[in-house]
Amino acid sequence: MPLFGTRRPHTSTVHTTRRHSLLHRKDRNRVAAGYKSALSYPHTTRSGRKQAKRELRAMGRGSETHVPFMTKVKRALGIRSSPRRTAVAPRTHY
Repeated sequence: MPLFGTRRPHTSTVHTTRRHSLLHRKDRNRVAAGYKSALSYPHTTRSGRKQAKRELRAMGRGSETHVPFMTKVKRALGIRSSPRRTAVAPRTHY
């Protein structure tokens, strides 16, 4: 008897409708927060930022799509708010 279940080949299933209960709905505020964070995240692509703006405007939160000028400058120059951590080489003890 296997400990963690059996291995079955993955089959693709298509769900046509999905039922959500009241407890499993997406919180619109958290969805909007994700789009807002995509606007200021430096590694988000230009098309990703455009999509985030479109989605926020579609949600009726068009005023929250503003990105501060300094954020745009930092993004263009590749400046990070906090320095990256560098990997420390393992120390050898003699």
